[in-house]
Amino acid sequence: MKNFNLDRRSLLKGTAGVLPASVFSSELKASSILNNKPLIDKGLLVNRSRAFEVMDRFNLQGLVALDPINVFYLTNVITIGVKFRSEYPGFATYAKDPDSEIHLVSSASSAWDIANGDRETASLIAYGFGANNSKEYDTDGIPVEPKNASTRKYPVLENTELTPREKKWVNAQENVHANLSANAAWGIAKALKSQGITKGRVAVDDMRIADLLASTDMVNIECVPGYGVFQLIRMVKTEQEIAYQRIGGKNNGDACLATVRSIETGMTQDEVVQIFRVECAKRGNDMISFIAGMPGGGLPDGEIVEGKPYLVDAVSHFKQYHGDTARTFILGEPSKEVMKRHKANQTAREAVYDAIKPGVKYSELRKIGYDVMVKSGMPKDAVFVTPHSVGLQHDDNPLSLPQFGIDRIDHVLEENMVLTVDLPYLQVGYGTGHNEDLFRVTKTGYEPLNSEQDPLIIL
Repeated sequence: MKNFNLDRRSLLKGTAGVLPASVFSSELKASSILNNKPLIDKGLLVNRSRAFEVMDRFNLQGLVALDPINVFYLTNVITIGVKFRSEYPGFATYAKDPDSEIHLVSSASSAWDIANGDRETASLIAYGFGANNSKEYDTDGIPVEPKNASTRKYPVLENTELTPREKKWVNAQENVHANLSANAAWGIAKALKSQGITKGRVAVDDMRIADLLASTDMVNIECVPGYGVFQLIRMVKTEQEIAYQRIGGKNNGDACLATVRSIETGMTQDEVVQIFRVECAKRGNDMISFIAGMPGGGLPDGEIVEGKPYLVDAVSHFKQYHGDTARTFILGEPSKEVMKRHKANQTAREAVYDAIKPGVKYSELRKIGYDVMVKSGMPKDAVFVTPHSVGLQHDDNPLSLPQFGIDRIDHVLEENMVLTVDLPYLQVGYGTGHNEDLFRVTKTGYEPLNSEQDPLIIL
């Protein structure tokens, strides 16, 4: 057996939360993670011009988000509720008016994070823990905000000099208590009112938002299912997002290749995944998924064997932004059939990437990849070609918007989209293979966001 930083049992017992120092190789110590900080790690992530264009196209006055990735996208905040997987971890409201503030609607726990001022964030509208369904109404039968909200207030030690940061916390706490909304529903209503949105259509990424607003006085707001609207906006990345994906994409690709080179005969899927988890952690990424073998099924023999080709598909994120890399590997000398299919796969990959530029449709990339692989001798039913946007999600693009009369979307490449083109070939009884790289669309082609080396790795 080869030596690697953790033996199999250590990897599988890595639930204690502490990684031994041996996990970090000399060239990948904590300093390398700290060096992964983008120079522009300050601004909001949301692409405002893109958001205005999309909202105008669908006649939307605003957006309301509940999904944590959309809230993060709009506010640059991940609330404590997200980490605790709360039912309502926080909301964000966004108005079409470019001069309007973006609001984070959250419990008071977000106040101190925002007060630290270490990055640009949305403004906070905090809510307490009053009843979620108001029982009070005015003379016209319109709900009235209840006055029973409360939230925790941390004590301040008397007669002591507070640090500048502590002073910010105290001021933020006082502001929260002076302006507390009764509950989440009334917090959302307050945010929309402050943005001038009291009637018209707003896209929501979770229809529970409509139920919450229905318990307030926002009777003239129409909530429409709009998860795909958020995705459509997010497809064209800002400079800040691209900075994150340059780092995350490289880290993910490097972790993928390092993992493959550590694979040995007899390893199980769990053991391979744990190696990838550690390789991601070394570089400052968080693992999302690592597939070895057949997607959904794993290794055909239950463990790695010699002479069988395998795909690996690696996904991890940096600052929530995903990298996505795939390769083919085999232990031992590859057969002629393995080399034939590898060559077909690589030829198709090169043809697809030669075609990348603004104005090209997803369907065109799909056709190029499929036609070249089949023409090069790949079995027709073994080929899958799937372009997809990558960002805060692995599949960061809507396939349809039926609520707006769009049953199918054939996306067109635009500058600063970040995506991959999946090119796997899968056949039960033979094995699997893949070749996938993350890239940014440029004015004339593409910028690779991970190393394009080693399409076939022979161990």
